[in-house]
Amino acid sequence: MRDWVEHPLRSLARAEAGNVVLIFGLSLPLLLGAGGLVIDYGNAVRIRAVESSVADATALLVANADTVAAATEGLRLASAQLTSRIGSGATTNGFQINGSWIDGANYRVTISTTLRTSLLHLLPGMPRQITVGTATTVNRVAPVYQTNPPTFSQLSPEAADYNRIYMYCYSSDPKRQAEADKGRRGIVAIADNGTPPTDYSKAVPPTCGANEAPSYMLRNVRNARSNPSAWDNKNQDVYQYYTDTTIDTGLRVQSMSMKGARIYSSGSESSLDMNANPILETIVCDNLSQCKNKSNGGILPNNNTTHNPATANASCSEGKYMYYGWEDRPPNAGSDRDYDDIRVIVSCPTIVKVADKKLRIVE
Repeated sequence: MRDWVEHPLRSLARAEAGNVVLIFGLSLPLLLGAGGLVIDYGNAVRIRAVESSVADATALLVANADTVAAATEGLRLASAQLTSRIGSGATTNGFQINGSWIDGANYRVTISTTLRTSLLHLLPGMPRQITVGTATTVNRVAPVYQTNPPTFSQLSPEAADYNRIYMYCYSSDPKRQAEADKGRRGIVAIADNGTPPTDYSKAVPPTCGANEAPSYMLRNVRNARSNPSAWDNKNQDVYQYYTDTTIDTGLRVQSMSMKGARIYSSGSESSLDMNANPILETIVCDNLSQCKNKSNGGILPNNNTTHNPATANASCSEGKYMYYGWEDRPPNAGSDRDYDDIRVIVSCPTIVKVADKKLRIVE
């Protein structure tokens, strides 16, 4: 066996080579991650540019739409555009598209995409996916709703209470709701259960302006139907129930925030809990033929049938009708819960067309 001693310089060179390999191995993920940062950032910028373009076009299209169908089609086209221009595959987990009216004049579209990173996640603390999103808000002239007198109104003439129905315009603007009239404008009587019923044929329903929606009020005077002198007597305690309606500008769904109050002869009043004691049923009919009792081939509950009241959640768009079925008293005050004491059918509000909506992107 031959003994040997390695030359010191050769040993040093070999050690340095090993260190280089070790350092390179440790640095490789960082190098790849840094390269991935450039790639993923570039993809994110590209995707966001497409999202922004589609969001702008969609917000303008939907805000300009006069029908539910046109608005719905605008959102469908947005999805198709994103798929066509970005694709859906290895890099993304699809798109989230949301559109909603902030109020009657401002429509907002948000689009987000989950982007799977290629090499970025190799950097310490960096995620395997990132969210790329954008938002566009378009401002337009708020719609004005035209209302029409009821197509059908029937108030029970056998009831002991005197009942009168009014129409009014309710504002969704919090500043208006804080005013003395609580955001209710143009209250007009349209029907009652007097004997004979009062003639309201000349009553002119209000035209609701920006951020206002047609709403209804029931004035109930207990045990006074046969006593006309008590109907408007200021010394009489009365109950008043308001629908305080708002309309989703895009979907045309009417939402009601029912409020009730007992008005005392002194002028003071106390609020009533309308959630615990519902007094109104609402149903959207596609046409007048549907707005009949089920026994007559329609979709409305039959008379004198105890049931839980329905709440309309369908679009009340032009050409359709809204049915209102009232109890003249809430359940905690002797209601029989058949919601047919007062039946009113009205055509859904129509939007007064304007020549120039003055659309503009504000975000």
